[in-house]
Amino acid sequence: MQLLSHSLGSALAIALALTAVGTTATQAMAEPSVGPVFGHGHTNGSIHGSSDPALWSGDVDSSDAAALEALTGNDTTAREALALRTDIPFDAPPRGVERWNRENVGAFPSFRRGTSVHPPSASLTDRRYVRDAYAEIFTVQPSTRARLSPDDQPRYVAPTGRLLAVSDYRIHVPEDSETETERTYWNLTGHDVTETRLLVDGEVEARSSGSRRPQFEYDLGDNIGTEHTLTVEVNISVTVGRLHERCVPTPPDNECSYWITSFENRTSAVTVRDSISVTEYYLDIMGLHARYPDGDLGLVVIKSDPWLGYSLPKADVRGVWRFYSARNPEWDTLVTERGSGSSRSHSPIHPLQVFAYPIETGPTVSPADRVELQMVTGGRRQPPALPRAVELDVLEEPYTESFSIGTRIDAPDRSVSDVTAHGLVRGVRTSADPRLFEEVAIHRSNLSLSVLNTTETTATVRVSLRDGETGEPIETATREGRIVLAGEDVQTTRDGTLTTTIPRPSGAVSARYEPGEWWLSTTAYVGDSDAVSVDGTALSVLGSLYRAGVPVGLFLLAFFLIDRITGMAIWPPWRGL
Repeated sequence: MQLLSHSLGSALAIALALTAVGTTATQAMAEPSVGPVFGHGHTNGSIHGSSDPALWSGDVDSSDAAALEALTGNDTTAREALALRTDIPFDAPPRGVERWNRENVGAFPSFRRGTSVHPPSASLTDRRYVRDAYAEIFTVQPSTRARLSPDDQPRYVAPTGRLLAVSDYRIHVPEDSETETERTYWNLTGHDVTETRLLVDGEVEARSSGSRRPQFEYDLGDNIGTEHTLTVEVNISVTVGRLHERCVPTPPDNECSYWITSFENRTSAVTVRDSISVTEYYLDIMGLHARYPDGDLGLVVIKSDPWLGYSLPKADVRGVWRFYSARNPEWDTLVTERGSGSSRSHSPIHPLQVFAYPIETGPTVSPADRVELQMVTGGRRQPPALPRAVELDVLEEPYTESFSIGTRIDAPDRSVSDVTAHGLVRGVRTSADPRLFEEVAIHRSNLSLSVLNTTETTATVRVSLRDGETGEPIETATREGRIVLAGEDVQTTRDGTLTTTIPRPSGAVSARYEPGEWWLSTTAYVGDSDAVSVDGTALSVLGSLYRAGVPVGLFLLAFFLIDRITGMAIWPPWRGL
C-alpha cells in the first residue's frame, strides 16, 4: 500500500487499517493475544524491525485506539497499522522470512570468555576447561511447517537450502594456588571452534572452519527417502597453560634453596551437536487435460501430497492452503551462564518460521470471469488448531484436502505445457510435463426430439443423442451423465435413442443432455438441448392458427393502408394473380 500522506495523520492511518480488517475475509477480529510485545516501534522506519510487518503473526495485537495511536506515526502505512490490529495471511510463502533470518542471526551476542549465552532449550555440555558448551539450530530454510491436522504437522524443507545455527561456550581456567613448597599458575593459551559439520542422516554433508554462527548449504537430492535428520556438529577446543613450581629443600633446615619449574599446555575438547527432523518437499504432478469446443482449456492437476496450486499466464488456481509467518517463541529469551550462576534477558534474535494451514474459504481461482473451479478432491481431515496468539480464521469442521484440482480456463492460446505448479515451500515449483497428462477429447453433442404420436393425455416421443463431430450414437446408460426429458431422468441405449410415452404437456416437450464430468471419460461431451411442440387437439390447432394468423394479418393491413393513403392500387395483393 502507498504511504499515507503526512497531512492525514496517524488517526487516519488507524481508521484505514480498521476498515481493511472488516474487508479481509481471511482475518479474524479477535481479542489481543497474551505474551510479550516483540518489535513494536520503529526500527529503520518499519515496525518489528522488518520491512514487512505482516511477517509477525503471533505478536500482541491491540484494539485500543490510544495504544494504536502511540505505536503509529505519520510515516506508518495502512498495512503496518493493520498488522498492529490483527494478523495477516499470505497467498504464498513470504520471501521476507529468509532475509530476516539471514540478517537476524548476525545479532547473536558476541563471544565473551566468561559467559555462555544460549536459548533455554539448549542442551549444555561441560568438560574440564570448557563449560556450558552447546550447538543449536536457528532455522532451516526455505521451509514450511504444515499444519495439516492436530497430529500431523511436518516440517517441509526444499530439496536444496540452508541451515543456520549458533553455538557458544565459556572458558573455565582453574584458580592459581600457592603453598610454601608448591606454586601453580594457570593462564588461557588458546580457544577456538575448530570445525563445524552438517550431517544428513548421519553422513557428513559439509564441513567448514570454526564459527559460532555456522551456516551450511545442503542438497538432499542424493539421499534415500523424504524423511531426514539434519545435524550440526561443532568441535570446541580450549587450551590452558599450567606453570608449576616445586620447592627443592636443602638440609639441615629444609629451606628452599631453589625451585623446579615446569610448564605444560592442557587441552579440553568437546563436540556438541543439535538435530532436527525434516521432510524433503518435492513437487511432481500429473493429471488430465482437454480442449473444449469453444477453445477453453480443461485441466485436472493431481499431487499426492499437500501443495499450493497452479497457474498459467493470467490465471491462478489455489487449493485449500494459505500461510502465515511467526517467530519461534523458544528464542524469546536467552540465558547467560556464568561461573557464579545464570540470568535471563530478552533475546535480540527471533527466528521466523512459515506455517501453512487450511483456510476457511477453501480453494479459490482468479480471475473469476476466466477461471471456473470444477472439482477439488482429497482426503478428509480434522482441522488443526492454530496457536492462541495467532489471530486468523480457523476451521471447526473437517475439511477436504486439495490433492486434485479441476478447472475450466478461458485460455484458447494456452496448453498444459504452460502450467506451473506451486508447492508449500517457497521456491519449490515445477512445470507440467505434457507426457504425464492424459488428453481427453471433448466433443459437442447433438440431441434431437421428435413426437411420434399423441393422445389427449399422452405423447410418445423419440430422443436421439449423437456425437456432434463423428455422428456416432451416445449411449448414456453406460457412462456418467443423464438426459432430462420433461423433468425425468432417462437413458439412451446403444443406438443413442430412446422412445417413451410421457404425460402430454401443454404446448411443447423439452429435453436436455447433462454429460458427466469430462475427466471421467476418454471422450467427453458438452451438453445440448431440444424442444418440440405437441400437436393434435382442436385447441392446439386453433392456437397454432392464431399464432400464425397474427403476423399474416399485420402484413395484409400494411398493404391496405398503403393502397388507401398513396393510391398505388396494390390492394388486394393478389389482384394480379
